[in-house]
Amino acid sequence: MTKEFYTIQWVRYADDGVTHCVSLKQAKYLLRRLKERFALLGLELNLEKTRIVYCKDEDRKGNHEYTSFDFLGYTFRPRHAKDKFGKFFTNFLPAMSGKRRKP
Repeated sequence: MTKEFYTIQWVRYADDGVTHCVSLKQAKYLLRRLKERFALLGLELNLEKTRIVYCKDEDRKGNHEYTSFDFLGYTFRPRHAKDKFGKFFTNFLPAMSGKRRKP
């Protein structure tokens, strides 16, 4: 990733990863290239867990099929936040995953 896609920020933990693309076009391109690279190594992406997520917030008001994802026990999604002046706004933030909460 660092050598071939040096402009795309990413994070990895064990066999999970998240990339931060700047456009849907870039995300689709990267997904296609990752599928090809994995295939060369005899691997495949888990298509049930692999998806393009739109990080909707105050500045990004578009729509997309997916607007949240789970990573390392946290759910990242649009959430209400308060700025230093007490004004509420929408930000894309993590919180404990509902799957990880104990009843």
